[in-house]
Amino acid sequence: MAITKIASPATFAPAYNPLKFIYDGTNKNISGYRYIFDVYPAGSSTLLSRYKVFPQYSTGYGEIDISKLISSMVSFDVPFLNTVSYNIPNSRYAYDVKIGEEYITTYAYTASLVNNGGNVEITTTHTFVAGDQVTIAQADGGVANPNLEGFFTVLSVVGTASFTVNSLWANVTNATINGDAFYSDNRKTTTLAVATSTSNQVFNGALSFQDYTSYLPSAYLLSANTDYLLTNLPQTGFWATTEQDLFVNFGNNSVTTGFIYFENSNGDIFKRSISIAQTISGVPCGPDNTGSLTLVSGTATLIKPTTTFYKFWYTNSGGTQHSVKYTVNIDTRCAIEDYSLLFMDRMGSFGSFAFQLRAYEKGTVSKQSFNKDVTGVVTAQIWGYLGSEYGQSVYSSTVAKTLELNTNWMTVEMAEYFEELISSPVVYLKVGRFYQAVTVIDSSFEVEKQRNKKLIKKTVTVAYANQNTVNI
Repeated sequence: MAITKIASPATFAPAYNPLKFIYDGTNKNISGYRYIFDVYPAGSSTLLSRYKVFPQYSTGYGEIDISKLISSMVSFDVPFLNTVSYNIPNSRYAYDVKIGEEYITTYAYTASLVNNGGNVEITTTHTFVAGDQVTIAQADGGVANPNLEGFFTVLSVVGTASFTVNSLWANVTNATINGDAFYSDNRKTTTLAVATSTSNQVFNGALSFQDYTSYLPSAYLLSANTDYLLTNLPQTGFWATTEQDLFVNFGNNSVTTGFIYFENSNGDIFKRSISIAQTISGVPCGPDNTGSLTLVSGTATLIKPTTTFYKFWYTNSGGTQHSVKYTVNIDTRCAIEDYSLLFMDRMGSFGSFAFQLRAYEKGTVSKQSFNKDVTGVVTAQIWGYLGSEYGQSVYSSTVAKTLELNTNWMTVEMAEYFEELISSPVVYLKVGRFYQAVTVIDSSFEVEKQRNKKLIKKTVTVAYANQNTVNI
């Protein structure tokens, strides 16, 4: 028996895209054959899930997509107001897959049939015992020996070398016909973990169809200056106010020591050490959450009154650049509002947009009521209404608010990244130093290009994720 790999996902892959395992088994043509895919947490013997898969009709391969299972094991990490590198256990998951097989236990025989006291004896290695119910299928379909085709009882056995069934020898016309014998209850032979795929790692990303076709996992493990951090933040053309935060995930290939370097437009260079021995970690990189940095050259601080932009990138322990550089331009335009939205992008990091123009807050009140009996009042034996009583009475009242936000003019790179804010399932509104969970309620957007529109401005409406209850 052998099970060989035809295809498997990248060992470092986005959790929400297909995670297909395709294997080929040499026993796939045996009756009742199914591949068994067992999924475990990496390095664990605790079974997470088991899948039994029939062979594909055309190829006989066992094929399964476990992305629904694995994606349910990840969520996100957002350490609000954090200014140091951090572990992100919820944004990654490591798993093993072990591939086995099962098939109906079948004993083929090729030796000639033998007369055993007037009944048919079949010579083959087996595990039957006297009294077992067995089914015999002959190679010719029972043409030569029709009384040896179908359901029988084992009368006796000779160890595991032969067995005799309740079929009369006198009815045998050709003792050389080959056949198969198997338990009538179709019990199966099961062999687990014939092949294994270990140390698979996923992150909480979901690539578009087009991006997934060109996805290279090695380009996110930070071993060269052309590799990428786990974000779709534009490398150039991105502007942020000094009140915005950015939480960027990166795959550091389990390197225990590395750095995030920062360089501003003044030529000053800073670094922050990364000492988290995990495949994926996080680091704050925004204008408002870079925090305290170690000065490498120049003068402190990172953002000075004269600073127009800064760049950040990942390096190894020796300071050698191991990722592309991302540029954040400092937006110093006069702002009417100080709102910004922090959102999880499609690669699992958290980007943000400032909404500096006029904002409009609206609210709706939802009430549930019932009509109750009015007790009234009796005065001089005359019944009448009491004006303070409620007939139609409110028993539930909630207040829901929406906020319409407007950006300043933005670049085409920012407009493209803005689409990820609209579709993001995790969004927070930052006001001052506080974050509040919100939901983007816009369901449509316009894809704007500067060749069609020289100035791009976006509007988004969000609803507060938690309703205000009223004291009823």
